[in-house]
Amino acid sequence: MNQLFQVFQDVKLVLGEADSWVWKVGGLQTYSTNYAYIQVRRDRRVEFSSIFSKLWRCKFVPSALFTAWRVLENKIATRVNLER
Repeated sequence: MNQLFQVFQDVKLVLGEADSWVWKVGGLQTYSTNYAYIQVRRDRRVEFSSIFSKLWRCKFVPSALFTAWRVLENKIATRVNLER
C-alpha cells in the first residue's frame, strides 16, 4: 500500500491539460509490442523441451499450434481442470 501511495504522490495534475499515456520503459516515448515483449522476457531464463521447439517450427495454423501447446501444458479447460 505504501508503494502505491508513493507512486501517486509523484503524480502532478494540471487543470485544463489533457491526459495522455506515455511509455517510459527504456527511455522510449513510443510503445512497441516487440520492445515490451523483450522487456518482459529480458530477465527470464527459460529452457524449453525439444517438443516445444519442434511444435513451434510446424507449418500449422497458429490457432492449432496454440491449442496443441495448451494441451501439452495441461491448460485446456476440461471438466477436471475447471473443477480444480
